[in-house]
Amino acid sequence: MAGTIGSGMKIKKRPPLGKELISMPFRIEDQKIYVKYYQEGVQAGFPSAADDFQEMPLSLDEKYLKDPKATYLIRVVGHSMHPTLHKNDILIVKSNLSFRDGAIGIVSVNHTDFTVKRLDEKGHRLMADNKNFSPINIKKEDTIICLGVVKHLIRDL
Repeated sequence: MAGTIGSGMKIKKRPPLGKELISMPFRIEDQKIYVKYYQEGVQAGFPSAADDFQEMPLSLDEKYLKDPKATYLIRVVGHSMHPTLHKNDILIVKSNLSFRDGAIGIVSVNHTDFTVKRLDEKGHRLMADNKNFSPINIKKEDTIICLGVVKHLIRDL
């Protein structure tokens, strides 16, 4: 929905998510759930019999959803960021972080639909990790809106 203010300045409705993304709202309630977390990790090669597993509690919401007012969950439905992001990955997006070189963000260029792309600051463009998709070149006069920076992903195996 667009409108105008006395000076003729246009007000535009926030662009929708493009065909690559689906919003996933979440709700926070009082209870926290803790899972067993082995801080030392697991050997991907040949494990040592001497390795001890030290168990600690880990709250996934405290680790990944610390600031719920600045956190969004979005599901990937497109292929432009493959192989980094796969179809059906759930992205944990932080709106309180700066979109910097090399980061993956949820972005709109000149009020087009939001998409997920990597920032190439030096090249002045937004990049798809999938080489079958062209970069989006950014000019000085372009308007870039960033909903947030992708910090984590959840992927079913």
